[in-house]
Amino acid sequence: MYRPIGEYGIIGNMQTAALVSNDGSIDYCSMPFLDSPTIFAALLDDEKGGFFSIQPEGAFTAKQEYVSDTNVLASTFTTTGGEAVLFDFMPASSEQSPDSNEDRIHRCILMQSGSSDFVLHFSPRPDYAKTVPVITNAKGMITAIAGTYCLSLVHSLDSFRVIEQKEGSIALSFRLNAGEKAHFNLIYGNENQDMPLICNLQDTIDFWREWLRGCFGQNCALTGSYRPMINRSMLTLKLLTFHPTGAIAAAATTSLPETIGGGRNWDYRFTWLRDASFTLKAFFALGHIAEADRFIRWLHTTYRQYGSKTLNIMYSLHGEHMLAEETLDHLKGYRNSKPVRIGNLAHRQNQWDIYGEIMDAALRLSDYAGKIDEDLWPFFREICNLAKQNWQKPDDSIWEVRNGPAHFVYSKVMCWVALDRGISIAKRFGFKAPLKEWISVRQTIQHDILERGYDPEIDSFVQRYGSKDLDASLLLLPLTGFLPVQDSRIQSTIRACRQHLMHEGFLLRYDSDDGLQGDEGGFILCNFWLIECLALSGRINEAKEILETTMRAANHLGLFSEEFDGRNATLLGNFPQAFSHIGFINAVFAIQNAEDHKQAGEKKPSIIEHFNRLIPFKATLNNTPVEKKTPSDEEIAVKLKQLLGRLQGAFFNNRTGRINYLAMKRSSRFAEYLTLASHLRSFDLSTLDTDERKKAFWINIYNILIIHGVIEFDIQHSVLDVANFFGRISYTIGGMDFTPDDIEHGILRKNKPIPLLPLQSFSLFDKRKVFMLEKLDPRIHFALVCASSSCPPIEFYDYRLIDRQLDIAARSFINRNGVEVRKSTMTIRLSKIFQWYERDFGSSRKEVLFYLASFTDEDTERWIRKHADALKITYMPYNWNLNSALEAGEASAM
Repeated sequence: MYRPIGEYGIIGNMQTAALVSNDGSIDYCSMPFLDSPTIFAALLDDEKGGFFSIQPEGAFTAKQEYVSDTNVLASTFTTTGGEAVLFDFMPASSEQSPDSNEDRIHRCILMQSGSSDFVLHFSPRPDYAKTVPVITNAKGMITAIAGTYCLSLVHSLDSFRVIEQKEGSIALSFRLNAGEKAHFNLIYGNENQDMPLICNLQDTIDFWREWLRGCFGQNCALTGSYRPMINRSMLTLKLLTFHPTGAIAAAATTSLPETIGGGRNWDYRFTWLRDASFTLKAFFALGHIAEADRFIRWLHTTYRQYGSKTLNIMYSLHGEHMLAEETLDHLKGYRNSKPVRIGNLAHRQNQWDIYGEIMDAALRLSDYAGKIDEDLWPFFREICNLAKQNWQKPDDSIWEVRNGPAHFVYSKVMCWVALDRGISIAKRFGFKAPLKEWISVRQTIQHDILERGYDPEIDSFVQRYGSKDLDASLLLLPLTGFLPVQDSRIQSTIRACRQHLMHEGFLLRYDSDDGLQGDEGGFILCNFWLIECLALSGRINEAKEILETTMRAANHLGLFSEEFDGRNATLLGNFPQAFSHIGFINAVFAIQNAEDHKQAGEKKPSIIEHFNRLIPFKATLNNTPVEKKTPSDEEIAVKLKQLLGRLQGAFFNNRTGRINYLAMKRSSRFAEYLTLASHLRSFDLSTLDTDERKKAFWINIYNILIIHGVIEFDIQHSVLDVANFFGRISYTIGGMDFTPDDIEHGILRKNKPIPLLPLQSFSLFDKRKVFMLEKLDPRIHFALVCASSSCPPIEFYDYRLIDRQLDIAARSFINRNGVEVRKSTMTIRLSKIFQWYERDFGSSRKEVLFYLASFTDEDTERWIRKHADALKITYMPYNWNLNSALEAGEASAM
């Protein structure tokens, strides 16, 4: 008997997963990894597939739910004799190593009241049910062996009876009375019988809840009816991440059909670069940066292994690139939906949109993490170059059609996105890139799409050049920034998709031939794209109506499959599907952001706040009371820089390009920052016994103090809005006060006068002079330049790496318009930094030019050195705006 797909929940440990029915049967599970062969697959063949069930004997009712904010399932069984709860979970840990012995399923049952008899059926079928194991039953353990496969089912039953044992299967009967428990641990591999049998339920509950509490940003404060499903979606996405490598699976299953009885049955247990990049957007929305960083590094490792020229659209969770597709003809398929497939032929396809998805994820990472590691940039640069090379070629599209290739509009738009994001990253961090060429190609791509991808007759963008077919992926055009949502061509495309692709409340992906037989259901993700478009258009009520309709596609646990049959209210396709949960999260936040934007205007300071800004009273910012003093922590500046960096990222709005400092100030996470900053008051400054330690510590403190001041005074645009900003705000450190001016000019510049003022920060007898550097390092100026949209690509300064980091900061500053060479006029335009601090860089104009030239590329350095005596120097206007890019200047202390 096949149960509906919607009657299942999922458990997992970020290495593999299992589907558990609402009446206590595990009908799908692969071990040891998510993309390994199945050990239970009754979902794919109810006779041969194998299952593992625990149920009351006789008549019962069941209610399945998750323990709140976890991936632990709780099924409540009610019989005439009593009530019991079955907890199903896989132990999970952030410290779990790739080869740890955690490939196990825990099933713990508690008799809450009365008494009942239970039946356990254990029928494993390893290797996609190609083999039937030999079952042995010893005291406290049942073993299933088939060739190299070994499964051990350890249990705590003292009293039970075997009611059936036949080839490859065993059934036990046992009785529980009120308050009694029984534990069942299924282990992949051999188990030591002498090991104590434990049900570490609470540890697993704590792990998932602790992970959810790692949320950063204003979206964490979302309340109301959507919050439980947001949490469920995030937990599901986390469960689909593959801990050993950082890859992200598209779904937990293979071959669940897009239509019952049809042949559109695919293996989704791999990581598509596109799907994973979309997943990162959802993680970013809630400040879970670690998952994004691990995926980017997995991608970088995979790229280095196989090279950019053969970049696949998808890989195995371990990074293998060959995913040969085969059919398992011995399995009937879910409700006779053949064939059952493993592997995926689409890995051979060309899908140019992946370039844009990778680069969009990279830009988001830089938005939220505040950096892009320098060693990752060559990879991202190569992705942009691939987009430049391939955008004019046909491909197989986001939907992996089997009758391509063709010139798909969405694929070309995402090549535009790749270059657009690459340009932004290169400018932001000063990375080397052929910017003029990229900018030119970006413009060419957009012009080509507007000319050939939009059909004025149907008043809509089209699926592919030369056709009049619609495609739901066109709804992503305004979401990528290709055109503003208010553009009439965008609005008419939204209207056309709703009119022609909507069926029973759910959008089809397209209505054109794709080279495959059979139909499919409504694609849940497409509804969520439509909701985002409507919310962005200010049509909030319409967006909410469609959201309510789409939420009908979730099952009793809040889980979405890939597709939904609106007429029969049936979940279709692989389950649960990452794409659908990503879409739900992004749609909800799109509505929330639209409502916030509608309600908010630019905050104007009150009269008291206005005078507070103008009258330069001193403001010590780390005076939050602490319960007790803590030992001096030499890493405290690093911890503060990391925490504040995460907060800036979490409250960064990628739509506006601004950090919402007001919301950050009100958050509980900022309160944590204030408490940590207060511990600086007892910091032992004598531990800074080398110039390396001093530079790293004081650069970190300077940068966080500036941002803290911005937050404290609610500065919307420029620090110049506050009188004497750099001499007014301070931290108490080691019992002494330090302003940004004290740190920059007193300590780091060895008490040199502030530009334009003949004053030194420290007087002759100032005790703080003992903390000055022994030797001035001009590169510190490049490390003190940081705005919300432009910083050196460095998370924090580390005294062990400070020399290399300052070189990176210098190159970053120089290359992001700190220096502009105009060879035709023999002119060099410099940042005002080189005018204000000229003597820090050299004793003569020529020395200054030689110094800055050493951080440029070889050709530029050679040219500057050759023509130094003849060059005319001009200085760029200084831009103090905190939220502007560095195309016009920088934002920093003077």
